[in-house]
Amino acid sequence: MRINNNISAMNAHRILNVNNTTAAKSLEKLSSGKRINKAADDAAGMAISEKMRAQINGLKIASRNTLDGVSMVQTAEGAMAEVTAMLQRMRELAVQAANGTMTESDRSAVQDEINQLTSEINRIGNGTEYNTRKILRGNEGPNSNTTVHRMSTGEPAAYVSKIAFANDSDVKNLGNLASKNLSIWIDGEEKVVNLNRLNGSDAATKDVLLESINNALGESAKAIYTKDNTIEIRTTSIGGSSQIEITGSAANIIFDNTAGANYTATGKAENANNKSKGSFYFEALPQVKSTLTIGSEKIEFYDSSKEPYIGSNRGIDIYDSENSQYKSISDIVKEIEENIQIDGIKLLQDTDVPSRLKIEAEEVGFKGNLIYLEGTPKEFLTNLQIGSNSGQGFRLEIGDIRSLNLRISSDNPDGNPGVKGASYVAIANVTDGISANRIEYALDISSEEKASAAITVIDNAILKVTAERSKLGATQNRLEHTIQNLDNTAENLTASLSRIEDVDMALEMANFTKFNVLQQAGVSMLAQANQQPQAILKLLG
Repeated sequence: MRINNNISAMNAHRILNVNNTTAAKSLEKLSSGKRINKAADDAAGMAISEKMRAQINGLKIASRNTLDGVSMVQTAEGAMAEVTAMLQRMRELAVQAANGTMTESDRSAVQDEINQLTSEINRIGNGTEYNTRKILRGNEGPNSNTTVHRMSTGEPAAYVSKIAFANDSDVKNLGNLASKNLSIWIDGEEKVVNLNRLNGSDAATKDVLLESINNALGESAKAIYTKDNTIEIRTTSIGGSSQIEITGSAANIIFDNTAGANYTATGKAENANNKSKGSFYFEALPQVKSTLTIGSEKIEFYDSSKEPYIGSNRGIDIYDSENSQYKSISDIVKEIEENIQIDGIKLLQDTDVPSRLKIEAEEVGFKGNLIYLEGTPKEFLTNLQIGSNSGQGFRLEIGDIRSLNLRISSDNPDGNPGVKGASYVAIANVTDGISANRIEYALDISSEEKASAAITVIDNAILKVTAERSKLGATQNRLEHTIQNLDNTAENLTASLSRIEDVDMALEMANFTKFNVLQQAGVSMLAQANQQPQAILKLLG
């Protein structure tokens, strides 16, 4: 018998400590309800569960983001519903004005209401906000750039071609045209003008030529005779292009490339010169980081009040640091004129309209370059984060429903509403809906013919708004399904997370009871082990 080391007591003590530790862990799990309370409980399970928790939290926020997106869509669609109602009222007024029983004073009263409704449409377009963001102005989106009117004073991005006459006389001596045809290419489609009516030795009136051209163009373009002795061909499609080709010789026609389109003269067409001139203007202050390309020169706009320009293009600052305010459009146009030099092109600020930049060829024969702005104009663009990870966004687009974009008003009294016979009034009578300044020109319904044509213009506007509303309705339905999917995914991931880190209370309670009994038994056995050496005292007695 040995007394220096009580092995039985040591063994009982060790096992008692193990049971105490296990019972303490079991008590911790029971009190927290979690199987994993620290990394030591399950290192791999802890790593997996934290990744899942990040996904679940992200999905919950994404669901809220999507709900916010639905609210934005509903706000926009509700405003568009009221615009549709006003357009329907404008159509009623146009139908009324087209009636032959109306007097001039009657139509004047109808015109007044159309002016007010047009201004109100502008107010809704300029004033509708969601969380202080204007959502119906088109160009307010963070990814959207400024619209540019390309090489023309008319419809944005629509090309204008001209056939000019030396004077106001009739066209004489068209020459011996091999095919007796004039080919006009509109958006890649050939429109053939039959010139058989035009005898090479006799005088052919401009009216005859104009009639022949319009018969060939159909609905794709329109030719008109202007005051500057020019037959003007304007494409009706946005972004259209035009090309004129004369086949034969001694054709006494001059080509004026006012639109910047590419013209081709084959054979020996007399005085067939290629020129490039025209102008463009900004509808609003250029957006930061938008780019304007003129020929080979790329101009990028930046705001020095926020950050310096660090790009590789020609930087144009839209902020006036000396006066601590944003520059006017006229100042920016002047700065472009003074700082940008392009071979073969003159950039000039229009003396009559300072906000307009004129482009002129330095020499006859210059072919001209396309002028454009990168980006998607006329659309409000924003990104909805509808997923828990980077790159899981949704691009929400809301169109511009202001009267200019609907073509029920114009910033130019000579603007083209896009419908034959329709026109705008000569005096500005429409506001932007925010200020009291009358800066736009409403549809003219002062005659039966103009009112009748205005009906079609308004019909086109209604179609445009309803198409936008339809798109928003489809978007809302999509986002509502997105919310359901996000919530379902979050629920399933939460169930998976629970299986990893939550404790099974019944099983753990059984374990705790077992270790609690073992703990009490261990204390009792340790006491017994400590009593065993007492038997040695009897030997000593």
